Amino acid sequence: MVRSFNDDFAVTWDDPAEAEHVWGIDRNHFAHPLPPLGQELLKVLVERTWEKRCAFVNGYLYMRDLGPAPVPPEVFERGALAIWREDYLPKVRAVCEQLRVLPNETTPAALADCIPVAFDEAAEAFRLTTVVALTIMASGLELVVFCHEKLGEDGAILAASLLQGFANESAKAGAELSMLASLAAGNPEVAAAVRAGSMEAFEQERAAAPFLARFRAFLDAYGWRAEDWSLPHVPVWAEEPGQALKLIARYLDNPANSPEAAMGRASEQREAAAAAIRRRLDPADQARFEELLAAASAHVEISEERAMWQLNVVGSARVPVLALGRKLAATAVIDLPNDVFFLSLDEGRKAVEKPERRQILVAERKAELARWQRLQPLLSVGAPIVFASRPLASQIAHRFFFGTMAGASSETTLRGNPASQGVVLGRARVIQGLADADRLEAGEILVCRATSPPWTPLFAVAGGVVTETGGLLSHSAICAREYAIPCVVGVAAATTKIADGALVTVDGAQGTVTIEQG
Repeated sequence: MVRSFNDDFAVTWDDPAEAEHVWGIDRNHFAHPLPPLGQELLKVLVERTWEKRCAFVNGYLYMRDLGPAPVPPEVFERGALAIWREDYLPKVRAVCEQLRVLPNETTPAALADCIPVAFDEAAEAFRLTTVVALTIMASGLELVVFCHEKLGEDGAILAASLLQGFANESAKAGAELSMLASLAAGNPEVAAAVRAGSMEAFEQERAAAPFLARFRAFLDAYGWRAEDWSLPHVPVWAEEPGQALKLIARYLDNPANSPEAAMGRASEQREAAAAAIRRRLDPADQARFEELLAAASAHVEISEERAMWQLNVVGSARVPVLALGRKLAATAVIDLPNDVFFLSLDEGRKAVEKPERRQILVAERKAELARWQRLQPLLSVGAPIVFASRPLASQIAHRFFFGTMAGASSETTLRGNPASQGVVLGRARVIQGLADADRLEAGEILVCRATSPPWTPLFAVAGGVVTETGGLLSHSAICAREYAIPCVVGVAAATTKIADGALVTVDGAQGTVTIEQG
């Protein structure tokens, strides 16, 4: 049975009954299509974590009956924060470190055999980062819902602002890049090497030793994060440090855009939001507000920490795959080690047993992936998602985290979810990935499908942010408020409806993006 949605999205169901089920896409985490081996990794991660089957349509991951991951009884018994910090985080850290260690002498066949084992280990670590999510986020969601009910739509935005201006892993990574820029600024030769964007440029600079030591420590701490949850095939900073150096160079060129200054603005906005809410609330609601505010204080800190380790799992799982890729490249099966992601694991095994050139197949699949990237994935296939029929907790999560309830757009006014207050006029810069992040100039509007922790330093450069995915508590919204810049999230097809270089007005309170000049 084939259900065709348009020329690009057609789904073949082995069992016609499958068409009656909701197959949803989590566009916050899986906003990009994947090549074959990336699909195999994400399938293991998702099915282990959510205990629901998944399928791929044009490379995009869809999960049957989209919903939160099951929460183990131990999380309720001991508390999400305690079990995350005391039990789960040490286990996740250990798995990531183990995934990045391979025996010196490993045959291609042994590497192929170890990849499914590595994927299973990664999946268990990924599950641990996810099963605490709903419980950890509950306090923040409850605060936002309370202020939304009492004060209306702008009350929800004010409440979300109360969660900002605190230390968290994403902010720490951005601040460390800023400190590296300050260190490089003190030496013209080191600054020139940073701007060159290559580690080789430092080899001739003895004065670069202090900078390099700190930069390598940064890569150890933050360089293994995947660029996005659905981009396991994209090299990480630990493999290609040039991308991180480009971001440091941006701070060198614009020191006023440092994360420290942004954090100060976010703290001021947090205090102003708290005062505004207290002024507007009825006296009878004041005590409940203070109680909810205290409970939600750790929301962003743990949320960003969890997200970082999810991406570390995905990035670390690249190591055994690339080890196989190097073996295949050495026998001319593929040109580059990373090309192995464009073969299936079964194809990789067969290439180990009988080496044959696969360059043409890899090129065809790269072209196919590029075409898929230009598509706008449907929210669901099979039966449609009817949010009003879902449990209240699910409706709330979809509204404020997934952001699936934005209003209709017109040709020149695009509607999304208000995420960070303020109005800004600027040139739109459509960024598809961090590889072209250096195209973003200071004050421009960052327009993208979604962001994740490695994108955070761009918020110090941007004048505003527009994303295709997310709600008030999504990563993009959190970071925009941390950097005190206007942001609208969940704007459907923003990367295609907004031309690169267009003049746009972003209203973060109203949730609108107005195209002033195409």
